[in-house]
Amino acid sequence: MTIPQSIFSPCHGVVPLRPRLENWMAELLQDRPRLDALTDRFGAPLNIQSVDPFRRNIARLTDCVTDYGLPFLPMFARKANKCLSYVQAARDMGIGIDTASHSEVEQCLEQGLPGDRIVCTAAVKDRALMTLCVGGGVTVILDNEDELELLVDVAEGATKPVSVGLRLNGFERDGTKLYSRFGFPLTQVPTLAARITASETLRLDGLHFHLNGYSAEDRIAAILQTLPLIHKIKGDSTAPFFLDIGGGIPMNYLDDAAEWEAWLAQLDRAIAGDRAPITQHNDGLGRKAGGEGKVDSYPVAQTLVQEDWMRRILDHMADGQTVAAHLRDAHISLRCEPGRSLLDGCGMTLARVAFCKRDSGGTPVIGVQMNRTQSRSGFAEFALDPLMVPAPGPRKEAIEGYLAGTYCTESEWLTRRKMSFPQGVKAGDLMVFPNTAGYLMHFLESRSHQFPLARNVFVTEGNAGAVTLDDIDAG
Repeated sequence: MTIPQSIFSPCHGVVPLRPRLENWMAELLQDRPRLDALTDRFGAPLNIQSVDPFRRNIARLTDCVTDYGLPFLPMFARKANKCLSYVQAARDMGIGIDTASHSEVEQCLEQGLPGDRIVCTAAVKDRALMTLCVGGGVTVILDNEDELELLVDVAEGATKPVSVGLRLNGFERDGTKLYSRFGFPLTQVPTLAARITASETLRLDGLHFHLNGYSAEDRIAAILQTLPLIHKIKGDSTAPFFLDIGGGIPMNYLDDAAEWEAWLAQLDRAIAGDRAPITQHNDGLGRKAGGEGKVDSYPVAQTLVQEDWMRRILDHMADGQTVAAHLRDAHISLRCEPGRSLLDGCGMTLARVAFCKRDSGGTPVIGVQMNRTQSRSGFAEFALDPLMVPAPGPRKEAIEGYLAGTYCTESEWLTRRKMSFPQGVKAGDLMVFPNTAGYLMHFLESRSHQFPLARNVFVTEGNAGAVTLDDIDAG
């Protein structure tokens, strides 16, 4: 369907960063009575989600890699979203799950995921987590010597060898070492592999890395530096062996990615004093005068994304053949751990406007009944325009102002970007933050002040009446 422009008119940034919407989102945003019914029933703030885009994103990524004749198992990064609906969809589509805690592993096993389709990459693994993984047949990605020693102790007496992978660091690109606090140095891998191979309780099934950022070139460099290690470990063996390249598949959340550069240009002008501020107190959000520095924002505008990014890696030529061919020749199964790229288009967070006032400087403040942790990742900003669904009744004058949340601090802003409300804004309007399913809903959510966490409901595309509460909230 064509997204009606009227959806974007009630609220947008003074310099717009218009979100790209799914059809199911647009249909719902035009149905105020249904939104009211959902918030009356489940409360607000409310996370409204759909697994239909999730399934589509899985299918596209899987089709892309299988075109290269490579064995492939994507492992959905569960930490990106806590809802069990995605676990169930991943289970039914035959992909795996990347888990990062005892509860995540336990829930996946309870949902019927076989252990050999679960990998545990938790940053800290205690005895209870290791014991659960051993009992459930889960692959454990080892990060350090202490974890290895603990797992050897836990696995003693196990009925079958425990599947493990080694996490790597120390990669270089163009003469610069890629920093990571995780993993074993590449130079230690052959010795560690020999130690595990000699063990009666552990079985080395693969190697793993996860690089910060979204660079395809970094991944290519890491793969090419890992391949010689794999040859040393497995030789000519055709036994199953995986290379897991982690997550970080980039995404574009904007309707027009060029708007990001336009917004940056206006931010630079504002910082320089050449135009009115577009952020609170003319905050550069990490950007410095003269265009130096990066805005500390969740990445919303990237041009090489999803399957095209994966093709860039697999098509790269090295020593006369592609990366994909190198992997095939070495009998390696490719794995990756996508989170937000599989959750693209899957969710939005909505909350009610409680008031509109002015601060001590005379600037409009719009109070919204949610807190900043309910639509925020580890970045300081989510640079994507929220939408507004107006309440019935007469409107007030047009204003420009800032969205404030419920925590009792001066820093409690849902976004530090100035918003424009051409039709005004009043109590009872609904503010909607689009495309929040990947990390933004759950990664930092907090119950400070004893506010309840937002509940999570799922709708089905094309079925206006169907709505279910996710099992994570059903108890």
